[in-house]
Amino acid sequence: TLKTLSLRSNQIGNQGAQSIANALAQNRILMELNLSKNKIGNDGVAPFIKVLQKHRSLAKIDFYGNPIDKYMAKAIRIVMLRTSSISYVILNSKCVGTRKVQHLADALVSIKTLKIVELKNNQLGDDGVRCIIQALANSQMLTVLNLQTNLITSAGILDLVAMLHTLPKISKLDLSCNKIGDEGAKHIANLLETNTTLNVINLHRNEIGSDGAQYLSDVLIHNQTLKKLGMSFNKSNDCCILEFLVAIRSNSAIVVTLDNKQIEEKFTQQLANALKNNTSVRTLNLNSNKMNDQCLGYLVDTLKNHKGITSLNLDNNQITDEGAQYLCEIMKNNSKLKILSFRSNKIGNEGSRMIVNALINNTTLEKLYPTQHQYGVAETICAIRNGDVPNRIHLEYKRIEDIDLQYLCHSLRYNMRITTINLNNNKIGDIGAQHITDILRNNTNITELLLHSNSISDEGAKYLASALKDNKTLMKLNLYRNKIGINGAKSFAEALSKNTTILEIDLRRNESGYAAIVGAIIELRNNKTLTYLHLDDCNINSQDIQLLATALKDNQTLTSLDLRNNTIGDNGVQILCDVLRNNKTLTTLGLAYNKIGSDGAHYLYNTFQNRNVDTALQTLSLHGNESALCAMVEVFLTSSRDQIRTEINLAEKRIGDKEMQFLVDVLRNNTVLTTF
Repeated sequence: TLKTLSLRSNQIGNQGAQSIANALAQNRILMELNLSKNKIGNDGVAPFIKVLQKHRSLAKIDFYGNPIDKYMAKAIRIVMLRTSSISYVILNSKCVGTRKVQHLADALVSIKTLKIVELKNNQLGDDGVRCIIQALANSQMLTVLNLQTNLITSAGILDLVAMLHTLPKISKLDLSCNKIGDEGAKHIANLLETNTTLNVINLHRNEIGSDGAQYLSDVLIHNQTLKKLGMSFNKSNDCCILEFLVAIRSNSAIVVTLDNKQIEEKFTQQLANALKNNTSVRTLNLNSNKMNDQCLGYLVDTLKNHKGITSLNLDNNQITDEGAQYLCEIMKNNSKLKILSFRSNKIGNEGSRMIVNALINNTTLEKLYPTQHQYGVAETICAIRNGDVPNRIHLEYKRIEDIDLQYLCHSLRYNMRITTINLNNNKIGDIGAQHITDILRNNTNITELLLHSNSISDEGAKYLASALKDNKTLMKLNLYRNKIGINGAKSFAEALSKNTTILEIDLRRNESGYAAIVGAIIELRNNKTLTYLHLDDCNINSQDIQLLATALKDNQTLTSLDLRNNTIGDNGVQILCDVLRNNKTLTTLGLAYNKIGSDGAHYLYNTFQNRNVDTALQTLSLHGNESALCAMVEVFLTSSRDQIRTEINLAEKRIGDKEMQFLVDVLRNNTVLTTF
């Protein structure tokens, strides 16, 4: 009985091969058939595939050296393994065209032990997929099916889903780079309603929109089997979010980043559910997502009780004061959270204060990053508490109001590291000043306190002055441009009468010029090296000058005194001249725009005209006053004393009869002037 037949190296073509296949169908004894090195093509090999499905005796067939395609050679090898335990078929980028697909399907139909089938990039189309799934219907061991890049639409997916329902072990399905769209996603969602074996599905690049993402999202609320869902590069951003949601609920990732995903409320709910049972997440980034208060509300129950998250980033969203309440809940209840960032949101002052209040009772938060230019108090309190602040606190232009200072002062009360507090250009009033006194009374390390451009009035000044009475450390106090009047200034004068520590106190440009003078007097008394005194534009009148004169009486260090843009008048000038008559150090005097008349000009000339070269005024500013004589005095008093003046230019000085008489008197004995 014939068991081996060799027809090697002949001229057999497709027709001859067809005849051999027909004969083989009736033969049940032949075990080996050698048809190598003939002229058999794909059409000649195709009949053997169907025959061999039922032929059990033939164990070896050889088509080597024939003009057949690789996919056909693969099909023959597959069908020859019909009696063995073949577990995988990988045929990528080879099986293009309906006829070729059918040959492959014919080869697969009898294989019941397949576990992995990879047919990616074969342009199967919906018809080709139908052929394949029909052939795989009996593959009850199949766990992996890869149909990536095969031009499959929703129609092909409908047939595929019907077959997948019958496979008890399928766990991984790759349909990426097809065209299933929203309708195809709906079919996949229907599959997931009952399927309990699939844990990986890849749907990258499938033209899926928001509707398709919603179909899948709805079913995944109840399907807990799926561990990984690939959804990137689809039409809707919702797809990417859904991919992350599935990954989060089953992944052990430490960092989860969902930045720039435009998360909507419906997905926020699912994110909360996904995080609820995943305690491995340590960092959650939800930046730039247009998340509103409602979205944060869905997350709050999960986040306030989460045992793993230590860093929560919510920058550049749309959280308002209402959402700030949710942030407070998280801060009050979550003892694991170390870093909280919500920069560039829409939280106002009310929300900021709620956060600060929550921070007071939170002992675990280490870093807080609020919206830029706001909430500096909250950020600073957190930094102070955790020792993450240098010796200077800068909180200028932070819109800080009185109520905000209560919390800051509480944190600073016993902090011995901070030496400088800058609160310039805020909205601090008298109540805020009262809170600041708490720092000054208890903190013995503060040397510099800056409150420039706030709203502190006499009442606030009274509080501050009282705290400074026995303070031995503060060296600089800046209250420039507040609302302090005479009474507030008197409070400082009385409280600091014996305080020699403060070297610089700035009370300029308050409501009363008296305040500026008090500050200047204290500086002159305590700072024995002070050379420059700025008192320009401070509402100083002649009565205020009387107080300053007392302080200047014995001063021999001041070289420059600037009193421009005040209202000292002739009386004020006379007071100054009396006290400066014997002064040997002052070389610069600014008296522009002070309503000085001719009498004041005469006082100045008579006081300073006889100074020698070393003590003469080098700079005298008298422009903008009431008398033109001031301009002439300025010229004569600032002329160089070590040179002979031969020319004087008094053009456009508004010279009248009085001024001319003054000029005549001054030049009466002059013998060197040649040009006038």
